[in-house]
Amino acid sequence: MTLDLFRLLVFVTVVDRNGYSAAARQLHLAQSTVSHHMSELERACNTQLLRYEGRTVHITTAGQEVYETALVMLAEQERLAKSLGDLKEGRQGRVRLGASLAFEQQHFLHEVIAPFCRSHQGTMLSLRFGHSRREAQAVLDRELDLAYVIRWHLPGEARFEFLHEAELTFLVCHDHPLAGAELVTIADIGKAGLITAPLKGAESFYYRDVLRERGLSGDHSVLEVDGQQARLLATAAGLGVMATFVPRYAHEISFDGLTRLPVEGSVVTVDLGLVCRPGEPSSSTEALAAWLRKLAKRSA
Repeated sequence: MTLDLFRLLVFVTVVDRNGYSAAARQLHLAQSTVSHHMSELERACNTQLLRYEGRTVHITTAGQEVYETALVMLAEQERLAKSLGDLKEGRQGRVRLGASLAFEQQHFLHEVIAPFCRSHQGTMLSLRFGHSRREAQAVLDRELDLAYVIRWHLPGEARFEFLHEAELTFLVCHDHPLAGAELVTIADIGKAGLITAPLKGAESFYYRDVLRERGLSGDHSVLEVDGQQARLLATAAGLGVMATFVPRYAHEISFDGLTRLPVEGSVVTVDLGLVCRPGEPSSSTEALAAWLRKLAKRSA
């Protein structure tokens, strides 16, 4: 059985857009052309992939199998096109990295990204930040080559390679009333108020669990802000206390405009590590993974 990549694209678009007419608009095709490609794809597969019920597209069991395979094939086609483009432009490779939102900070760019880019100037680095589970799943789905994440509710099939720990750290602006304290209690932090992420998704629930482990609940939140950088800016503006995770290799790095609080009690940590794609990684991907492993050993 030979599967035409363009027809697979049409099929995926019909499913994602929930209809032939919406897919036709998305692909700038006539609806009759979309119908033709769908008929030919079903003929090639010798089975029904979609059915209409109540003006809604429903995917069949066979269609679901084709859909999942199509996503992989189309992603590989895109990756190949980008690789060939890199070669044409004289680049030596490309690596797509997904990192936990906890790393959307200056120390990550200084200690990880900048050294890698300087030593691999011919490599195109694509970087995005997101929830750990999503970034790990993107590696499994071949959207990313590597994920640097917190071990939080990761997909069962993800192969997590532990690298090091990160400590829960509380930050305030330099002129905050708690900034000059020799020792801060959890009660002090609760009274000052936390700047937290909106409660959505499994990772946010886990984050709230970590705060509860330190004796802080959602009742102590005075401001919910979506985005790590936005929370850092809100903290710098003196709107409250921010809790974030800082890896050991960043312990000596200062946070611009922010002060770390010396908090009483035991230290809360989370596991950080890599999720890699199955099979042999590219030389660029392995180089980035090797640099992260080197940082982990340095901070051990």
